[in-house]
Amino acid sequence: MLRKTSFALLFAFVGLMSCSKDPISDLSTEETLVYITNHDKTANYKNYKTFSIVDSVLVVENDRAGTALTDIDRALLQRLVTNMQQLGYKYVSPKQNPDVGINAAWITNTYLNVASIPFSSYYGGYWGGGGYGYGYPSYYQYYETSESYWLVTMLDFKNPNTTNKTFNVIWNAQIRGAGIGSAQYIDNMVDGIFGQSGYLNIK
Repeated sequence: MLRKTSFALLFAFVGLMSCSKDPISDLSTEETLVYITNHDKTANYKNYKTFSIVDSVLVVENDRAGTALTDIDRALLQRLVTNMQQLGYKYVSPKQNPDVGINAAWITNTYLNVASIPFSSYYGGYWGGGGYGYGYPSYYQYYETSESYWLVTMLDFKNPNTTNKTFNVIWNAQIRGAGIGSAQYIDNMVDGIFGQSGYLNIK
């Protein structure tokens, strides 16, 4: 009886496994999106009332940088404004001495990777000028990988670092995953980073 029960449970488990989603390949584009947020735990966000935002997106690729204002960039900036206003901040121009500033950047990092193909244990391989050998020698394969992500930062304009003439970052967010370059996910992506940053609410 115990053996029959064990087999029944085994078949049930196999059946469930065959119906379950693959954790990687079966994800939808939206399910691959990852939001990473960090904040200054010493900051009292209720002390900030106004904000401004950049008029274009910083584009950084390795050691090169520039700016862009494509349709998707405009959509991102507008959604950032909308979320900030919903949290209670008032939008003002940079000339009106805002309490905080919002920056947006598209970051791309490209890496050159090296993979070592191990020595083969195949008996009787020929290499090295036709000499008889016991395998093939190791060799290296080079390949390039690239990753991109959105980076949104909040700068403290109210309390500048007068010594270094810089502004402290009091909040930042990264958006990673498939579809980050698609306009149809912009609203969800921006809403996502603010959704897990409840401490920014000053209402």
